[in-house]
Amino acid sequence: MRSMRTDFGAVLWCFPAFAFAACAGGEIDGAPLAPGSDVPSITQIGDFAVRVESLARIQVEAQGRRVLDGLPGGAVSAGAPPLVGFAVQDADWTYETSFGQFRITDAPHGDWIGASRLSLDDQTGTKFTLAGASGAPIAHIAMSAPEPRHLVLDVTAAGDAKRFSLGMRCEPDDRFVGFGSQSWDVDQRGQTVPVFVSEQGVGKDTTDEYKGIWQLVGRRHSAQWAQPWTLTRRGTVMIGETPRYMRFALCSEREDAARIELEMPAKVHLFAGDSPAHATTLATGVFGRPRVPPRFAFAPWNDAVKGPDKVLGLAKRLRDADVPSSVIWTEDWRGGEQDGEAYKLKEEWDVDTGLYPDMAGMTSALHAQGFKFFVYFNPFIYQESKAWPETQPKGWLVKKPDGSPYVFAGAKLTDTGLLDLSNPEARAWAVAKMRASMKLGADGWMNDYAEWLPTDAVLAKGSGLDLHNQYTVLWQQVAREAIDGMDDGVARLFFARSGWFGTPPLVDVFWAGDQRTSFQEDDGLPTVPIMGINLSVHGSPAYGHDVAGYQSSTNPPSTKELFFRWTELGAFSPVMRTHHGYQADKQWTWEKDEETKAMWRRYTIEHVTLAPLFEALAKEASQTGIPILRGLFFHYPGEDAAWTTRDEFLLGSSILVAPVVTAQTTKRSVWLPPGGWFPWTGGARIEGGTQEVPAPLGEIPVFAKAGSILARYPDRIRTLDLSSPAVPGPTEIGDDRDVLAFLGGEATFTEVGGLSYALSGKTSASGAATYAWDGTALGVCATPAVAPCVGPDEGTGAVAYLSGNGTLTVTAGSTSATVAATGGAPGRALTIRVRR
Repeated sequence: MRSMRTDFGAVLWCFPAFAFAACAGGEIDGAPLAPGSDVPSITQIGDFAVRVESLARIQVEAQGRRVLDGLPGGAVSAGAPPLVGFAVQDADWTYETSFGQFRITDAPHGDWIGASRLSLDDQTGTKFTLAGASGAPIAHIAMSAPEPRHLVLDVTAAGDAKRFSLGMRCEPDDRFVGFGSQSWDVDQRGQTVPVFVSEQGVGKDTTDEYKGIWQLVGRRHSAQWAQPWTLTRRGTVMIGETPRYMRFALCSEREDAARIELEMPAKVHLFAGDSPAHATTLATGVFGRPRVPPRFAFAPWNDAVKGPDKVLGLAKRLRDADVPSSVIWTEDWRGGEQDGEAYKLKEEWDVDTGLYPDMAGMTSALHAQGFKFFVYFNPFIYQESKAWPETQPKGWLVKKPDGSPYVFAGAKLTDTGLLDLSNPEARAWAVAKMRASMKLGADGWMNDYAEWLPTDAVLAKGSGLDLHNQYTVLWQQVAREAIDGMDDGVARLFFARSGWFGTPPLVDVFWAGDQRTSFQEDDGLPTVPIMGINLSVHGSPAYGHDVAGYQSSTNPPSTKELFFRWTELGAFSPVMRTHHGYQADKQWTWEKDEETKAMWRRYTIEHVTLAPLFEALAKEASQTGIPILRGLFFHYPGEDAAWTTRDEFLLGSSILVAPVVTAQTTKRSVWLPPGGWFPWTGGARIEGGTQEVPAPLGEIPVFAKAGSILARYPDRIRTLDLSSPAVPGPTEIGDDRDVLAFLGGEATFTEVGGLSYALSGKTSASGAATYAWDGTALGVCATPAVAPCVGPDEGTGAVAYLSGNGTLTVTAGSTSATVAATGGAPGRALTIRVRR
């Protein structure tokens, strides 16, 4: 570390960018300055040049780019937001909770005190004290750079104030994505985003005001995975770190100003990347990257309830209908009963031997048919359950301040408590229950809830307020311990819906929660892509959702149209999964009619063949933090549409998915980034820009980037684990592959197992083409096709049927392209589909 200072009048700064923004500029240099001087001081802290002014302003550059442009210091008007560089306030937030929702009220004990003076504390230039107009200290900040491109501001109070505000400039083209599982917007510019884990609600208001039945209806920014983390268009990640509630005002209080507000002590992290993707890689390298889930996660999952006859019956019908599936999950393994139109689960932690008298026998039968079997857990301990006497008398539940069990109305409208997951004995009890299910054949479970911890609760290792957000991670740690400790070689996973710092390294699959069974914009199908895009900036696990939704308590059950559209989206999501829904007998399912059954079979085949892509992208995510499902901004950060589009996403860098999320629609507008794109199901190359494309029911607009290549499994695969000749999986498929090559550039694709494919060169988009395999011209295929041969090329590509490894050369006019396949078994069946 080197400390430097200079007279800032001699330094030409770039445009006044927003706090997280970037701009061109040279390195700042100077000489050391004694503490207490009024001359601006510049300190080099790791990769950052930090300029602090005595009038309480901070500016930060990294790699010659502005990454933080603090607002000037000064006083704050009474009752006004603190639109200055630094401010503190003696204030609290009060919390009222019901059904996992939290009504949070601002409770100030006075006005904001703006910092008017800033003084360095030592010669290093890394620590300074903020003072108000009276000269009294109000806060201390220590700066450090623990990793490359990572700056930390560690903030502590200097008086009675509890709350801290850091104010920054906001430029017209600034964009902000993230903040967890946000479902209204991708770009949060113009919004004040509160960050606190809660139920997302049944439906959502367009504001964050507490209206009507606030205990049930969510607010605009209610999120089960809340994350004080935003990625910006300028290639910077900013994170607020405190266990409690905080909020980000993103150009919402004034067009040219933004700020982060949080309780002290706290840390603010800045990650300055060369691009948004690089910033995400930097941030996830510190805060954690996603796991690579077991391969079977990427085959379709189906659920069944109401006993072994229903479960085994579904398994038989799936196999008889030749429908791919690797998982059947049974939420009511611990009991369930019909209650009017709703099917309600019992709240136990053990198998219901009345409903499932031979669970071990049932799971063995499922395993023999190529199905993994999942169950269900949540952290509630209901008073009427058998778990209550096993836990409450031992003090294993969260408590009220007076030491009594904290009892409240749970999701079943009866009294419940919560397991104290900070208590080692309570955790061990939960782990034992999970392992008992695995000994009966369970291969995983839904790790539900964890958002409900009351803020005034008392736990073994902290307060409900300090552990509220972290409780989600404690719950995930329990599941991780249970699975990882089995050590029997069986591949297992769990999936979760809530999160906080630490979730990505723990969770195998994250699902979007209980959406409405509708096209409603507040909480139905349209929210699913938005949530996935926002979560992508946090290094999220493999992402999935309930096909056709779950919640129908305040809206109609799912329709055939909704099921079709959600199935289309599910097929091109990392995880494709059904859920029986709140009114299980009224929801539309894959078996409702023959048309639906055929459509479901088609899209489950599509999904399972993509497993090599999903698995390769999961490995990449574990190494870089850039997940399988990505916002367009990762690869097109200079395009404003990439930051504001809510209903398109990328799988990896080269497949663009544009689902239909509105009812009674047979076409939609699609924004394609610059360059060439090929419609997934066939047709001529399209150039980037806004296009109106057909989207009849049963068809989803999907596009592949020109100059990309990927490998799929052949369409005869039916499971990804526990396979057999009757139910073929990767073992039976071997190295046989279906390769898609979209000409127009250079690309490679490598499977997790090492099989590799490379595309190089390009051909013209029209004109006659010839095809050669390892230098030998290919003849036109007969019927049926016998390798090696090639199908007809009508100007947009052809299908070559080959075997082994080698290089396919495509020549049109004076240009040529090659597709090389390496690493496979010598006699493998290889289909290469060329698009040009």
